[in-house]
This record gives sequence, structure tokens and C-alpha cells, in this order.
Amino acid sequence: MSYLNAFSPLLAVVFSLGTARAQPTKTLTGRLLDDRLEGVPGATIYVRDTTFIGTTDRAGYFQTDVPVNTNTLLFTAVGLERTTVTLSADCSHLEVILLLASSYDFMSVRRVNRQELKRFKHLPQLHQQAYEQGLFTSRVPCASPIFTKWVPRTAKR
Repeated sequence: MSYLNAFSPLLAVVFSLGTARAQPTKTLTGRLLDDRLEGVPGATIYVRDTTFIGTTDRAGYFQTDVPVNTNTLLFTAVGLERTTVTLSADCSHLEVILLLASSYDFMSVRRVNRQELKRFKHLPQLHQQAYEQGLFTSRVPCASPIFTKWVPRTAKR
């Protein structure tokens, strides 16, 4: 009986730490397409750029739980540009288009960013096409993609 009395404060601390760290979550469902309007299989989904939360199936569909206070997600896939999106507060069904990765050999950083911005601005039209073809269920996305300028790595000296 004395062992139980000795360990009960320790057990209370362990259980309180476990419940204090638990955050309420919400379930997100959705689909990822590339800019050719094909499903993206095996794409990875992250919260805050580091916390892995899920992957897409063969057709680009996913279902995952995220903390309720999550407002940005990162999507990555082989051969596609990394895409960060900002979620609206009531977003529970996400539909995102990832751009194919491009090679900009022998171009200035400024020109690369102009080319990428031009492709980025075409995303709403692609979303509309996906909706009209029945690939997406919502006419207007509940997440907004964030344009990220390309910055070259500095050479080591």
C-alpha cells in the first residue's frame, strides 16, 4: 500500500501533462491536383513546415486531423513546387492545385520570380476549370495559396 501512496503524486503529474498537451483537432478532407488537373499521389502535408500530418492517396485525396488553431499548411510532392496555403476559419474541405516544378537555367532571380508569379496568378482559373470538370466540389477554394519568391542560395566561400 505504501508503494501506491509514493507513486500517486507522480502518476497525477504524468496524467496532467498528457492532458495539458492534447489540443482539440478538426478533420480536414480534400484533394490535390497538379496544374494539368491530374491527382497528386503521395503528396505530403505538413503543419508549420515541420509537423507531418498526412499524405494523399493515388487520386490525390486526403483526410487528416489538424489542431483547431492551424491557419497554414504546406504541401510537397516530387516534381511539384512546394505550396503553402492559408486556411479560412471555417475551412474543412480543401482543394489545392500544385504547380509543376520548373527549371529556370540561365535566368536572373528577378526573371524567375516574374515567371513564377505569372504561373501563380493562373491558379484561380485552374481551380475554376477543375470545378467545371467535376474534379473539385467547390467553386471557390477555402484556402488561399501564398506566393513565395525564389531566393538563390549563397555560394560558400
